[in-house]
Amino acid sequence: MAEDILGNATVITLPLQDDGTVIIKQSDLTNILPTIDTSTGDWLIAGTDSGVKAKAPTLTVNSTTGHLLIDGQDSGVNVVGPQGIPGPTGDSAVTIKVGSVTTGDSPTVTNSGTATDLTLDFVLPKAVNGKDGDTPTFSIGTVTTGSTATVQDQVSGTTHTLNFTLPLPDMSAYTNTADLTTLLAGKLDKSGLTAYYTSAQMDTKLSAKADLAMVANIADKDTVQNFSNKVDQLTALVNSQDQTIAGLQTQLNTALAQLKTVMAKFNSSATTTSSAT
Repeated sequence: MAEDILGNATVITLPLQDDGTVIIKQSDLTNILPTIDTSTGDWLIAGTDSGVKAKAPTLTVNSTTGHLLIDGQDSGVNVVGPQGIPGPTGDSAVTIKVGSVTTGDSPTVTNSGTATDLTLDFVLPKAVNGKDGDTPTFSIGTVTTGSTATVQDQVSGTTHTLNFTLPLPDMSAYTNTADLTTLLAGKLDKSGLTAYYTSAQMDTKLSAKADLAMVANIADKDTVQNFSNKVDQLTALVNSQDQTIAGLQTQLNTALAQLKTVMAKFNSSATTTSSAT
């Protein structure tokens, strides 16, 4: 068959070298090796269609006629055999359902139904009481002032001590010296009087007099009223801080109650987990 495809035509003549070898160049291979026609799928020998397919045909079976199809063409050959004898009927499907679930000393599963209709009865191990949990206690420690509000929890075992830091109020409105500066405007400093009297004379004349620094600290009626108003404002601010502290106490009590609830749930969950184990 190969001789029919390749034929006897001379494709290339190769000269014999002096050393007895034959040289074949890469360009000579195109005249020697066959190729495949991509449109027909046939072998091309020296550029000529040999009419021989270069690949095996695709074989399929027509599901309707049972005939063998070669490259999609019906060969007329039936390759599907006759239908065999039906096999015996299989067993019916098995059904499974859960029956009773009880507790016992050890886990077991038994079938109280039939071989094809199973009823599984479960015996689960009895629960074991878990260890009682620890109940934490909370108390208020120190309450101080600072730049920012903080709460520090000091823990010792199950005892929690909460230390509070409350922010300081702005007191700049109560430390203004403008009123004092106005009251002392035009007054002569004590050291300036030495140009008129000797130190001894000044001491004699001023022995029964109040010191200037003391006079400066004596407020007039307007200043007293102003300070009184500011004292009232400070009192209101203190009361407000007391209410804030009371609010924090209420929030703390609420947090303690919530924590108590969480711990109760935690103890219940621990007991349930131990029971499941």
